[in-house]
Amino acid sequence: MKFIGEAVIIGVDTSISMARKDYKPNRFENAKRAASIIARSLFSRNLPTLLSLMIFYRYSFPLTDLTDRLEVIEKAILQLKIMGKATAPSEIIKDAYLILRNVNPGYHKRIILITDAGFNEGVSLEMSALLLSISEIELDMLTFGSIPKSIFEHIDRSVKNTKGVWLHSSNTDEILANAAKLGEMYPD
Repeated sequence: MKFIGEAVIIGVDTSISMARKDYKPNRFENAKRAASIIARSLFSRNLPTLLSLMIFYRYSFPLTDLTDRLEVIEKAILQLKIMGKATAPSEIIKDAYLILRNVNPGYHKRIILITDAGFNEGVSLEMSALLLSISEIELDMLTFGSIPKSIFEHIDRSVKNTKGVWLHSSNTDEILANAAKLGEMYPD
């Protein structure tokens, strides 16, 4: 199917573990930079794009409506802060789904999560991805940090089930390069 555009939700993990300093200056600042790179890359393609920025930890919350204005997304990124304990990816997946299900049927729909994958609360990632798969919403993930084998396997299966892309980064340069790759991708 040829798409007339793309609707994308970028979700930034705002849990306490994102304050760790194993990536310079810390995980959270790199996540914010990655979100900005993804947004700029998405809007630089020759494809109509609607974008929303959301945060997640134990809860999730949209910071912007779907918009075609980069400055709205950039302004929201500047306001991001660490929010609290626990990480429940199912919360952002559910809330992003509720936004994306109302988008024009000609648009490719995608969720990009930027996270250290310290998932420890909520419905499992695989169960959440099932909803996306049925709804033809792609789940892409940009991860960094040490990921336990059990979570690694959940991410791998979840992303594959939605025909998404998972890029794991072992250093700051990789985080930024992988963010650009995710933003430059065109829907199939």
